[in-house]
Amino acid sequence: MNLNIGEAWARLAQPVAVDLQSWQWVALAAVVGLLVLPRRVWRITGLYSTLVHEMGHIVAAMLTGRFVMGLRLGWDHSGEVVSRGRGKFSVIFSGLFGYPAPLWVSAVMLWAVSAGYAGRALGIYALFFVIALFFARNWPALVVCLITSAVAFAVVFFAPASAYIYLALLISGFLLLAGVKDFVKVIAVHTWRRQDVGQSDAYLIAHATGTFASLWLVVMLILGATGFLWAANSLISLF
Repeated sequence: MNLNIGEAWARLAQPVAVDLQSWQWVALAAVVGLLVLPRRVWRITGLYSTLVHEMGHIVAAMLTGRFVMGLRLGWDHSGEVVSRGRGKFSVIFSGLFGYPAPLWVSAVMLWAVSAGYAGRALGIYALFFVIALFFARNWPALVVCLITSAVAFAVVFFAPASAYIYLALLISGFLLLAGVKDFVKVIAVHTWRRQDVGQSDAYLIAHATGTFASLWLVVMLILGATGFLWAANSLISLF
């Protein structure tokens, strides 16, 4: 088994043009829908979306100088990032980028695909999941991180360049639809499912800063909408 990093990166760096037939777009859309919409399937695939959500918190926390001590996931799609730092700004910034993370990752991936960099995007994307493995602090987090890291590892070293477009579009499409689904869920928590509001990032930020949860929910919605529009614009440009 040859694990030549230089060779793998050279293959990932190859420009890949998007030239899909209508039936291929329909097939990709159908697979994305089957991965997100059926409740039984979402119980499993939703763990991947939760991991991206928590990675959004981790990256945002590190950007503000917080020390990330661990990542915990639950089989019920719950998640927690434990970090340490000073100042309300770091609490706010790190707390805001959980729900928007899947939409922003989808947007960046689709932009990369439209620019011909699908392979490079997959390589960088894979690196994030290898990094996530170091933060895992319970069994669900370890299992999900191991599986995603193994898949990422396989893509980087063994996937042919001809598959990059399909893999990048599948990942970005999944995260786009999953991100929208998660925002529908958090809006529901703040409206007609108030018994679960204590789990909302907006509520946690408000509790930590002595402000209003609705304020941070609006900010998250704006961030999410920005990512969604960027992703949609890049997707449209591919047709």
